[in-house]
Amino acid sequence: MRIVKKYVLIAVALIVSVSVHAQDAAFGIKGGLNLSKIDVNDPEETYEGRTGYHAGIFMNAKFNKIAIQPEVLLYTQSGEFSGTGYEGKEDFTYLTIPIMLKFYPVMGLNLQVGPQFGVLLDGERTTESVLGTVKRDIKDQYDNNDFAVSAGAGYDFGFGLSIDARYNIGVKDINNATNGEEAKSRVFLVSIGWNVLK
Repeated sequence: MRIVKKYVLIAVALIVSVSVHAQDAAFGIKGGLNLSKIDVNDPEETYEGRTGYHAGIFMNAKFNKIAIQPEVLLYTQSGEFSGTGYEGKEDFTYLTIPIMLKFYPVMGLNLQVGPQFGVLLDGERTTESVLGTVKRDIKDQYDNNDFAVSAGAGYDFGFGLSIDARYNIGVKDINNATNGEEAKSRVFLVSIGWNVLK
């Protein structure tokens, strides 16, 4: 949990520093749905995405048409896999810190891009085969940290509501298993947020 505290403290420090100099600041809560999968380089196994959720807080510090929006989100990442004679699913829980740069070309319409840092909190694999159902903890088979590039678009309404959609592309191999194939995360998110300062 020490590394989780480290990332949260970094996010809080960034939020405070950018908000002090912002022309317009917002703070709020957000949440929504994920469609996630792990891109596995294994020709003998298929991996399909499943729907999950995310929730957390955000801070938006706006400077004319540019804004910096750090967030702290808890989200689930899941997928279904199948191979010869077996199938199952994997479920993960991540604490993530996206730091988005937002460009506002017209009114509340915005384009977003930025890095996302993730900390793996929990991982479980459920396997179905002729021998029955088996559940086991697989957290140690995946890297504790993930790094992704996030891009998307959204709209911030004047009364406090915001909506956005993003696609996170994991750029780090998160598979720690011995002789395991390369694995990278892929997550599509749709969110609704509320600025509590409005």
